[in-house]
Amino acid sequence: MSMPCMKRCVGTSSAGISNSMAKGESFSLASRRGLQMTLQGRCSMKGKGIVVLFGVLLVFLAGSDALADEVWLKNGDHLTGKVKSLDSGTLVFNTTYAGDLSIKWEEVVNLKTDEPIKVVLGDETAAQGPVSPGDQGKVKVKAEQVAEPVTVDLANVKTINPKPPLRTNFRANVGFSMTDGNTDTQDLYADAEFMARTLQNRYTIGGLYKRSEDDNVKTEDKALGYMKYDHFFTKKWYGYANATGEQDEFKDLDLRVTLGVGAGYQFIESDRTNLSVEAGLSYVDENYIVAEDNSFAAGRWGLKFDHFLLPKSLQYFLYHTGLQSIEDSDDLILFTQTGFRIPFYKNLNITAQFNWEYDKSPSPGKKESDYTYLLTLGYFWSN
Repeated sequence: MSMPCMKRCVGTSSAGISNSMAKGESFSLASRRGLQMTLQGRCSMKGKGIVVLFGVLLVFLAGSDALADEVWLKNGDHLTGKVKSLDSGTLVFNTTYAGDLSIKWEEVVNLKTDEPIKVVLGDETAAQGPVSPGDQGKVKVKAEQVAEPVTVDLANVKTINPKPPLRTNFRANVGFSMTDGNTDTQDLYADAEFMARTLQNRYTIGGLYKRSEDDNVKTEDKALGYMKYDHFFTKKWYGYANATGEQDEFKDLDLRVTLGVGAGYQFIESDRTNLSVEAGLSYVDENYIVAEDNSFAAGRWGLKFDHFLLPKSLQYFLYHTGLQSIEDSDDLILFTQTGFRIPFYKNLNITAQFNWEYDKSPSPGKKESDYTYLLTLGYFWSN
């Protein structure tokens, strides 16, 4: 018991006895000693209670800091942090000392989580609950709907905390330049794309527009719109149907419509890397402002690739499509977009981009190739 507490208790006892004696009340020596011991005992209990409360608080605070998910690896490493997700064979594990770590799932031998996570197996069955370690290569999921924990083989786990069945993303970019003085020019460029993805279907719609003026005289005016539907027969293979409409006044192109079907293969599909190739047949109908209209059947191929060279900091992309007439080798059309995106604040990014358009059989007096160099400000959103 601390001295201040003793003094307060003894002081209180003496004051009480003195007041009683002043009122003419008599106390025996034993009574006075008993009262004093009682008061001191209460003070001692109070002091002990404060010490116990303080100790419980320390234990609670230490325990709250210690709460963490745990991962054990084949090489003997033991990591603490937070399980975020598992997708495409990569476990994303967040730590306070290194941020998000990407760990090959095949290297994980055991796992523990403090909070419920959603575990999806290869046969698409799912369980949600806290995970505790089991035998090597196995974990136990304490699902709410069952009384006993479910033992799961780590090799059978397909995803952890999968994204919503319907995944959507939207991207838009705008670039504008203007000069005034000896030259009076204005350039506007904009593009946008929306994509929705389920387990078996993918829907894409997008377009771009570019317009330029020099001394109030229009020097460029083009627009492109496209729609595409992909249906996945397996995790990698899919069939597609697409439609494209294009207009370019200064290429003498009033409207070019392309309709096509084909098949594609999705090599990689993740937050960091996407790669797909496809091939099929298309019908092309070209309406010109001056030149003679043209239409033909064509083979079509496509490549779509993007990859974060630096996670969430620097992305490279390359999109390419080609159309080759089955009847006339001179009817060849190519379109390529490539460049780098640099996210810099929340959903905003800067894009440095190069576009190349090639038409082997342009209208008389027109060039085969068009080159566009762009620096745009963009916005990206996904769920």
